[in-house]
Amino acid sequence: RVGQAFTGTFARVDPRAAREAAAELPANLRPLFLEMRRRDQGHAIRVLHRVGTAPELVRQAALLHDVGKARAFLGTPGRTIVVLARAAHVTASVSRLPFLGPRVARYVLHPEIGAQMLREAGAPDALGEIVAEHQWAQPRRAETRRLQEADGCG
Repeated sequence: RVGQAFTGTFARVDPRAAREAAAELPANLRPLFLEMRRRDQGHAIRVLHRVGTAPELVRQAALLHDVGKARAFLGTPGRTIVVLARAAHVTASVSRLPFLGPRVARYVLHPEIGAQMLREAGAPDALGEIVAEHQWAQPRRAETRRLQEADGCG
């Protein structure tokens, strides 16, 4: 986790890689990718490379599965607090704190928030479903399981 914090803090996204990634998305979804923090864009591009020649839907989900984190407005310290809160099983308590609590709650709910963002942008329902369930222990969709394997969750 320390390595993740370091990498996220100093994340750089190669502009060419970002352009190539954005080209995987239809025009209505590109702004969502660009709204993501650099660290999340870089992570998404790495997941995209790991899904390889997967179907277009999985490739798009690789790029947008964490898009809901953009609405949490949590930097590295806040994300570290979420990791520690999850490990200590006190996420619900931390979510009730003033100022930080709502951000933590949005971060924890980023799959559902991301799915809503995709619906509002006119994404296919299937893409929203994959994003919504990408952290489930037993997702319904085979595409989500493929994404989880590439994301390191499965």
